[in-house]
Amino acid sequence: QGFREGDVGTAKVAAVADACRQQFSRLALRTHPERFRKAAVRGWPGDRDIAVFCCVDAIETRKLIWESVRATVAFFVDGRMNAEVVRVLASGRPALDAAYSATLFAAGEAFAGACTARSTIYSANIAAGLMVGQFARWLRGLPVIADQTINLFAAEFSATDTVR
Repeated sequence: QGFREGDVGTAKVAAVADACRQQFSRLALRTHPERFRKAAVRGWPGDRDIAVFCCVDAIETRKLIWESVRATVAFFVDGRMNAEVVRVLASGRPALDAAYSATLFAAGEAFAGACTARSTIYSANIAAGLMVGQFARWLRGLPVIADQTINLFAAEFSATDTVR
């Protein structure tokens, strides 16, 4: 969400990579324009910390990604949206994190439709900002906030006291 007009027809991963490179020219970034598969993790480099930004629509895809990467990545953040409600879940130690799994529910309980069906661009921007904020905390060696929710319509914000 929030892509530019020139990105129309471009794979999302390529558009996001282009935006990242424009902002951070020295960023080491590899893209894989394909659906996530469990086997993909085996090809990831073992000599560096890996951060995963989970930005998907389907809860079952979140579960697949989490179960596949949690033992090998150093940082994980998941952004969820439903109209003007934004939830960001983060983990600075995924291999030891027992709480995130509890946020994964049956697909039948999920909102029917893509997150963009009732969402707005400003919600997506806020979600992205919160996700990058947790990444910045992790990069600085600070504990990440496990669960943040903002309801823009009701003007409510909540964050867990628990950090992970």
